[in-house]
Amino acid sequence: MLLGGRRRLRRIWIMEGEAGRRLAAEVSHWAGSAGIWAPVVTLVPAHELTSRAASPDHQGIVAEADPYPYAEAETALENHDLVMALDRVQDPHNLGAVIRTAHEVGAAIAIPRHRAATVTPAVVKASAGATEHATIVQVRNLTDFIEQAKKAGFWVYGAEADADEAYDGPDYRGPTVFVLGSEGEGLSDRVAGACDVRVGIPLQGRIGSLNVSVAAAVLLFEAVRQRRRPMEQLT
Repeated sequence: MLLGGRRRLRRIWIMEGEAGRRLAAEVSHWAGSAGIWAPVVTLVPAHELTSRAASPDHQGIVAEADPYPYAEAETALENHDLVMALDRVQDPHNLGAVIRTAHEVGAAIAIPRHRAATVTPAVVKASAGATEHATIVQVRNLTDFIEQAKKAGFWVYGAEADADEAYDGPDYRGPTVFVLGSEGEGLSDRVAGACDVRVGIPLQGRIGSLNVSVAAAVLLFEAVRQRRRPMEQLT
């Protein structure tokens, strides 16, 4: 995914051995087929690859890329009419999973700069490479971003477990921002207060909550479902 993304790959390290040599040849072939600059590929022992990845979960290949290019808020709001905003989500695997789903439905993602997970190698892996193609905005203040979106014509829905309105009640066919809170604390008071409507996903189990990436998928695909139906058929 990095080879076809927005970032330039500077170097690639691959575990030495016959499989590594085949993979190195495939990398050069992929780069040539995509018409992009081919990074330097070096075969290294397994222990060096683990050291460079700072983890044994590298699957035999590690890449060095340019810093992640976050999008501007204005660009995201101009080019997308569906946005998933995350309030202090700190688990990189949750962030990666949300990015993957959001990208697949054409939604942009907004995350705060502080007290939240950012795009790291773990997030890239969890997103299955979707980070390299998704529109991700990193904002200084999420409440300010919400107000900016509202001025641009978006309607903002904050997801909370105890919300009075079910998630499938509102009309999401217009420009829409969904806001999900942190894994343990939910939406902050300021962010919740900035939302136009608070919606909940009805649950019947004893746990009483969903993983943030699952909740994001439920909301995003409800918007997709509605947008695929003619105006008069939405019920």
